[in-house]
Amino acid sequence: MAKRIVSPAQESVRTAFKMAVAFLTPLKGVIKKGFAEKARRKKSVASALALGHVLHSAIKITDGKPQVDPSEVMLSEGALAPIRVEQIVRSTDRIEVLHNWFPSDFSAGDDCLTLCAYQLDKGYAFVNQQIWHRQEGKIIVQLPKGFQDDGLHLYLMASDRSGSKYSRSQYLGYSTR
Repeated sequence: MAKRIVSPAQESVRTAFKMAVAFLTPLKGVIKKGFAEKARRKKSVASALALGHVLHSAIKITDGKPQVDPSEVMLSEGALAPIRVEQIVRSTDRIEVLHNWFPSDFSAGDDCLTLCAYQLDKGYAFVNQQIWHRQEGKIIVQLPKGFQDDGLHLYLMASDRSGSKYSRSQYLGYSTR
């Protein structure tokens, strides 16, 4: 059987796919919850929807090579109102996000907030352990010991109290100490 010759375009697409999968793998638990509603509605799988979004929107070509742009990645999708972030404060052992909340048809004071911190080089993501609500005006994630000096990509999302509906995730930026 002869070996097939792979064109540069095919190689580029394969590389983009591998990079997208590698980027999303540590985030699979968050993505499973964040895309669950959309996956049910579209009769699909949450990870496939997230991967499709990354391939469509978050892959950028830099110096002829595909790379994932973390600011374009979505960890959740839904109709809940986004969070209005006022300030991000990083200390040695935690990250605190302060926000404003105004009642609306698409948000409630008891909506649960999730702050996800993602260390890309180590391939590790973690979220807040304590449950925070919109009405509290803040959310805090404790940093594990091995990650206190690392740069982290931060994502914020809201869910209703039952965890069945989500907001579209927000990229808050790259946090360094």
